[in-house]
Amino acid sequence: MKNFLTQVLDLPKMINSKLPMNNFNSMVVDSEKNVAKWVGTFYTVSALVVLITTLIAVLSPIWSGGMGEGIDVVGNVLTILIWVYAAFPVAQIIRSAGDSLAESKSGIFDFVFRDFIVTNIKVIGHVTALVALFGAFCMTLSWGTSINVSSSFITDWVVNIGYVYTLPMAATVEFTNLLGLDFIGNILANDWTNWDPTMNSGSAWSLEGFYAVLWEYVGVLVILAKLYVALAIYNFFYGILSSFVNWIKNPYLPFKVK
Repeated sequence: MKNFLTQVLDLPKMINSKLPMNNFNSMVVDSEKNVAKWVGTFYTVSALVVLITTLIAVLSPIWSGGMGEGIDVVGNVLTILIWVYAAFPVAQIIRSAGDSLAESKSGIFDFVFRDFIVTNIKVIGHVTALVALFGAFCMTLSWGTSINVSSSFITDWVVNIGYVYTLPMAATVEFTNLLGLDFIGNILANDWTNWDPTMNSGSAWSLEGFYAVLWEYVGVLVILAKLYVALAIYNFFYGILSSFVNWIKNPYLPFKVK
């Protein structure tokens, strides 16, 4: 009777093991281990989508009749060549981020709150800096040749993950305000975060235009500086959060009682 009851209770397990192509249990059980790979695959696919959509947008003046006439054709051709070239390193930044996330061995907590957010901060900073650099190249050509070379680039997709770039600064501003250090919070929120180094290109071969070109290259350095400050601030807050979580799991007094 006992053996019969055991067989009845084990019946679902036995039938489940006999089902053809049944790997759903392992997929669910191992889902936490595969999160990094899934996210990495998503970024890999996103890199290809960003590349294709960017190339279509950059090349669209060719078949939409937007090439203009005369000297405008030369300017549009230069614009297309520059931004078609730029589309590949921009897409590679996203691809590299996906590869980095896919190789992560962190637990789900560290992956979500450290690896994922830090990687997105880097993606935003690096893409923005790269676009600004190629924009500076375009402005340099416009200033040196009197040909209108557009410095605009399709980066609407950045908005979808742009919140992680401003998150560390916003948290720091709130923290400084909480401590009564409003003047520091105002510098981070207004003077630093919202500083836009972009200027009008100015007339070709003019001193004003030359200053604008130089300032555009300075803007690339400013973007990278913002990136490293944001990373430093987020790592600081993450260290505090991680220490707090570890203390919750194993509470102790930070001093010895004699």
